[in-house]
Amino acid sequence: MAQPPSKPKEHQDEWGTGAREGYEDPGVFRETRVRSKEPGSSLLRTIGSCCIVGGIFWAVYVVTRGGDVVSALQQNRGPVAIIGLGVVISLLGKYLRL
Repeated sequence: MAQPPSKPKEHQDEWGTGAREGYEDPGVFRETRVRSKEPGSSLLRTIGSCCIVGGIFWAVYVVTRGGDVVSALQQNRGPVAIIGLGVVISLLGKYLRL
């Protein structure tokens, strides 16, 4: 014969209240919100961020090869130009949709 389900045990805490406080009632099921697609072009933002990171790596290489930070970057303006290009491309990617 099937046994009836057992009665859940009453919770006993150290203070003798017999209740579990602090738990929130989950309530009814809420549907997940539909995420709106971000405006702009993710491709341009990705290209821009890669240019920025590449320019930073190149600048670190140029500075560590030389000695003085300012003179090394004045003689080789490539890293600064690549970082600037990356910033411009990222901003265009944020506002333009391809």
